[in-house]
Amino acid sequence: MKSLFKFLLLVLATIVVFSAVSAFMPYSHSFKTANQSADPSVILYVFIAVAWTCFAIVYIVIQSSWRKTKLMIYLTVILFLVIAFMTQIETLFFGHAFKVLTTGDILLIMVANGSMFVVAVPLSVAFFKRKDEPKAIAEGTSLFDVPGLTAKLSLIGISYVVIYFVFGYFVAWSVKDLRAFYTGHETDHGFIGTQLINLQERPIIYPFQFIRGVLFGLFVLPLIQMFPGRPGTLLVSLILVFSSVGITLIIPNVLFPDTVRWAHFREMTSSMCVFALLIWWIYRGRRLQDGPSVQGQRQ
Repeated sequence: MKSLFKFLLLVLATIVVFSAVSAFMPYSHSFKTANQSADPSVILYVFIAVAWTCFAIVYIVIQSSWRKTKLMIYLTVILFLVIAFMTQIETLFFGHAFKVLTTGDILLIMVANGSMFVVAVPLSVAFFKRKDEPKAIAEGTSLFDVPGLTAKLSLIGISYVVIYFVFGYFVAWSVKDLRAFYTGHETDHGFIGTQLINLQERPIIYPFQFIRGVLFGLFVLPLIQMFPGRPGTLLVSLILVFSSVGITLIIPNVLFPDTVRWAHFREMTSSMCVFALLIWWIYRGRRLQDGPSVQGQRQ
C-alpha cells in the first residue's frame, strides 16, 4: 500500500509539473487558440500515459544496480532523447501537415515533454531506490565498448526503416482518414506503390528514418550496459521505454483527428515494441569490456 501511494504521488507530481510548464510555454497564437477547445476529459488520458511512463521508470530504477546519481542522470537523458526529442524531430519533418504549429511550438513541446522526466526520474530514485549498490560497470569503460558497435547500429537503423514503413503502411496507412489527412485524398496505391511515391516525392524520408533508427540504438546504450547478463530485465526495460513513445498518442490533441490519432497509436505501440525486441536481439550477443563481474551484482 505504501508503494502504491508513492507511485500515485509520483504520477500526480509529474502531471502537475508537466501541466504547469506547458501552461507557461510561449506557444504561438494559433496553437494556443486551437488548444482552448480541448476536452476536459483529456486529463484522464494524460494520467494513463504518465502512469505508464512512470511505471517504466520505476521498473528500471528498482532493477538497476547503478548508483543513484549516475542512474538519475543517465535515465533522465535516455527518456528525454528517446521519447521527447525523437518524437518531435519527426514532427518537424512532417511539419507541413500541422497547420497550427510553428517550428518554435515543436521545440517548446519537446521541452515541455522533457520536463516530465526531470521530475519523474529523481522522484522515482528517491521513492524506490533503496541504496547505492556496487557499480555494474568497471571504472574506465565507455558506453561505446560494444564489439561491432558500428555494424550493430547499422543493422538497427535498417531494421527501423523496415519496421517504420511496414507498420506505417499496414497498420496506419490502411485507415482512409489518415491518408486523407496527410495527402488530401483517400487513394491507396498499395505498399509498393506508396514506396515508389515516397521515392519520387520525398526520397529523403528513407535516410532520415535510418538515422532515427541509429539514434534510437545509440540513445539506449546506457540501458544495454545497465543490465549485463540480465537479458530478461533488459528486454522488459526496452519494451517499456519504447512503448512509452506510442502510449503518449492515447492523449487527445488538436493536431490529429481522433481516427488519425488512434491509427498512429496502434501503429506506434505495436511497431516500437517490435523494434525494442529487435534492438535487444541485436545487442544481446555483445560482451561489454567490464572485466570480472562485480560481487553483489544481481544475476
